[in-house]
Formats: sequence, C-alpha cells, structure tokens
Amino acid sequence: MRIVIFAFLVLFAGRAMAGDPPRTAALPEFGQASKDSVWVTTPERMIRRMLQLADTTKDDVVMDLGAGDGRIPIYAAKHFGARAVGVELEANLVELSIREAKAQGVSHLARFVRQDLFEADLSQATVVALYISPGVMTRLKPRLLALQPGTRVVSHHFSLGDWEPDEKVRVEDRDGYLWLVPADVRGAWSFATGAARLRIEFEQDHQRLSARGQRAGRAVNVIGLRLRGTELRFTAFDADGSARHYTGQVRGKRMEGSSAGLDIAPLAWSATRE
Repeated sequence: MRIVIFAFLVLFAGRAMAGDPPRTAALPEFGQASKDSVWVTTPERMIRRMLQLADTTKDDVVMDLGAGDGRIPIYAAKHFGARAVGVELEANLVELSIREAKAQGVSHLARFVRQDLFEADLSQATVVALYISPGVMTRLKPRLLALQPGTRVVSHHFSLGDWEPDEKVRVEDRDGYLWLVPADVRGAWSFATGAARLRIEFEQDHQRLSARGQRAGRAVNVIGLRLRGTELRFTAFDADGSARHYTGQVRGKRMEGSSAGLDIAPLAWSATRE
C-alpha cells in the first residue's frame, strides 16, 4: 500500500513540475479524515458497474457526494458522456479533481465544488453516487427519498437501511447498490379501463406495495405489485375472472398505461388519485 501511495504522490508531483498551476492546499493523503468520513477510493470496475446499474447516459447529471479525488464524476463524463458534479469538502481533493478532469479532457463535462454534502443542491441530479459512511447515509436518506421520482441512487459498499435496493451487484468482493426514488402512490385511486371502473387503495413502504381492489362494491384481488421509480406493474381480475396485467407510469396525481391478458382484449387505462 505504501508503494502505491508513494507512486501516486510522485506522479502528482511530476505533473506540477511539468507546468501545472501552483496549489493552494497540501497534497492529498489516502485515508485522510474529513468532517464526516475518510478518503478511500472506489475501484474502477465498481464505478463502471454502478453507472451501468443506473443506466447512465449523456442525458444524465451525475452528482457524487463526497467525491474524493473525483474519479466517479470523471469516469461518468469520460465513458458515459454525462455531465457530472463532484461535491467535496476538502480543498486539496477538489484541486486534484479539477486537475485530473482537465488532464483527461473532460473539464467541460465534470466540475467540482468545495461544499458540505448536506448543503448541496440535488435538484438537477438524475443520478446520485455515494461512497460514504453508514451514519451519513442514514442522515441523507430523507433528502434522497424527496428527490424527483425515478432519480437513481448508487452506492459502493454501504446501504440505506430499511430502504431495500432495487438491484445489488458484487464486484471484486465488494457490494454495489441501486435504488430508484419511488413515486408516491399511497391512498385510493380510481382506474378507468374501458367501460369498467376499478378502485384500488395502495399502502406503501418505500417501493414495496400492498393493495386492496374493488369493483362495483365487490372485492378484487390485486397481486404482483411492483413499483420501480415511476413505473407501476400489477395484476387484477376482470369481472369474468380473467387476469389482466397492468403496466403504466405514475405522474403525480395521475397514472396511465396499458393492460393485457391471455385471450382478453388489450385496453388502455388511466387513473386519478381520490
């Protein structure tokens, strides 16, 4: 480990001798302490898998909270074409990140700000990347759940407690996680499917759902519920007992989509919150 750190410092110093701008902060040290964490890096293979889990594209804004040396935003910009923002409290790591983004030709896509991650504006983020301590993850969770439904959150090693991940991967004996911020579907909804009307009342715990259905005063079984960001899927039964599979998107106080089943006519549907 000492050899690796020494080689990194020699490389960093060599860049300065080659004519880089002077620094205003001390050289970073692997494992250096910050307000809420220490600087430990995420391996490149894990970075790639995290960004793949999030289906990252050039249309995304990737925000890395506690960005360290900026490797996640730089990788997102260089290999996925995404705009990226690294939020880091330590001045020497911010300086290193800026220099490295410039060296790798992505300074037009990846920018870095020196800021407390709890004060960062997350409103533009479509992907949030994390490798921070469990305590910080717990404190961040309410802010993450308040993001735009469908926002993707990826984490190296640490989870979000009772908010179960939508997906999990294993890379080099390390865990990576993906969560999609779930739409809020709690309460009663009135579904219009052709001439038939269906009322469904949802109970929700993060992305986990349960439901009670009713048609014309009679109970209707609702099964196979799945909420993934803004995408809702479930199966309910027509008046003749035929199973109908519903797929749609949640858009605030409305939903809409299509439904189909074996040997039954496909129907478009829409729903409004009561």
